[in-house]
Amino acid sequence: MSIAAVADRVKLNVSTRNVLTLDIERLPGRARHQHRGLTIEGDFWDLSGWKHLLGYRLPPESVIEWPRTICVAWKFYGSKRVEFASEWGDGREEMLRRTWDAYDKADVLYGHNVAGFDTKNLNAEWLTLGLNPPSPFKTLDTLKEARKTFGFESNTLASLTDRLGIATKTDKYNVEMARAACAGSKPDQRRLKAYNVGDIHASEQFVDRLRGWIPGHPHNVVGKIDDRPTCPQCWGDNLTPNGTTLAVQIVYRLYRCDDCGGNVRGAHHSRAAVTRSAR
Repeated sequence: MSIAAVADRVKLNVSTRNVLTLDIERLPGRARHQHRGLTIEGDFWDLSGWKHLLGYRLPPESVIEWPRTICVAWKFYGSKRVEFASEWGDGREEMLRRTWDAYDKADVLYGHNVAGFDTKNLNAEWLTLGLNPPSPFKTLDTLKEARKTFGFESNTLASLTDRLGIATKTDKYNVEMARAACAGSKPDQRRLKAYNVGDIHASEQFVDRLRGWIPGHPHNVVGKIDDRPTCPQCWGDNLTPNGTTLAVQIVYRLYRCDDCGGNVRGAHHSRAAVTRSAR
C-alpha cells in the first residue's frame, strides 16, 4: 500500500513528508585519442570505458565533450503531476537549478540507482554551476534494496517491474535519440520525455510493492498527536502485536503492519541477558 493511501485512510495528523521520486537521463561524452598510430574517436560514459581497447584509462586531455545530464523527471509523493526539465526546454542552467530546488525540498528521495548514479552526477554538475549542497535528505535506492534483499537474476528496473507485474518501461534509451533531442528534433524530445517520465511511474509503483521489505526506510518522525506507534515503512498505524524480536542482549516488542506487511520493532525493550560472547 502506498504512503499516500495510508495517510488518507488513517488521517495522519502530520504534514506528509516531501517524498521525491527522481530519474535523470544523460548523454555520453565524446573523445578523440591517439593510440599506436591510430586516431580513435567515439562515445564514452567514463574514462575506464575504453580500457578493454586501450589497456589503460582514457586520459582527460583526450576528451572533446564530457558526459552530461540532459533531462530530469521528478514527482513528489501524493502529487499527480510529474515535473520535467530539459536542456532544450529550460536551458541547461535552469534545468539544474530546478532539479536542485526539488532536492532541497525533499525529506526522502526514491529512485533506482539514485544514490550511485543520479545524485552523484547531479552533485558534480551543481558544484560546477557554483551551487551549494541542497538540504539533507534520506535516500531509498531501490537498486540497492533489490540487490541486498532478493535473488533476482536481473536487477534492472524494467526487468524487476516486469517480473512483478508492474507497468514498466515501454521504450529503451538510445544515444542517437538523446543526441537528436539535444539537437532540436521535436519527435525525439517527446520520445525521450515519455521515457524519462515513465521511469518515475515505474519507480514509485516499485517502491510501493517493496513496502514491508525495506526495514531501513526513513520514518515519519513527527508521528501522530497521541504518539501511537506507526510503521516506518508506510507510516500507517495499523499495527498488530506480534511477539518479540531478539537483538544480541535486548528483547524488543514486535509488531506486524497490517497495511504493508512490514515487521516493526517497538522502542520499549528489556534485557535478555547480562553476558555476551567474547571476541
